[in-house]
Amino acid sequence: MQRLLDEREREKFNRNIDFGLRFSYSARGTLAFRMRPYGLETPYDVFEALRVYYLDGVAERIERPLFVTDREGEKFWPGQAQKLHGALRGPKELVRFTPEEGADGHCEKALGLREQRIFDWLDATLGLIGDGERQAVEA
Repeated sequence: MQRLLDEREREKFNRNIDFGLRFSYSARGTLAFRMRPYGLETPYDVFEALRVYYLDGVAERIERPLFVTDREGEKFWPGQAQKLHGALRGPKELVRFTPEEGADGHCEKALGLREQRIFDWLDATLGLIGDGERQAVEA
């Protein structure tokens, strides 16, 4: 499939995807859901459009502080958080989420824990809340 995409074999790519989707109702639904935000009609069009989303050669140019989440059990993009964190040259923090915290898997399932860690990082990094305001918020 990668070769068909690289060689711009649109019809063959779509035909192969359609054939594979005949065997899985679940995969058909997932692909339709994942394609919807792009407003494109065929799998080939979506996969081709997605080729521009990469960080190779880009991440190392990021100079601003960056908060990177990394969760055990990531099934869609395993290893990507560590790869991004390793490529960053500016201030960075890699925050792990684990099954013991109930926060593993895609999108850290423990939303309250994730939000608390993000806001603590923002507070420490940006220092937007003064001491008087912090005391009022904590009260």
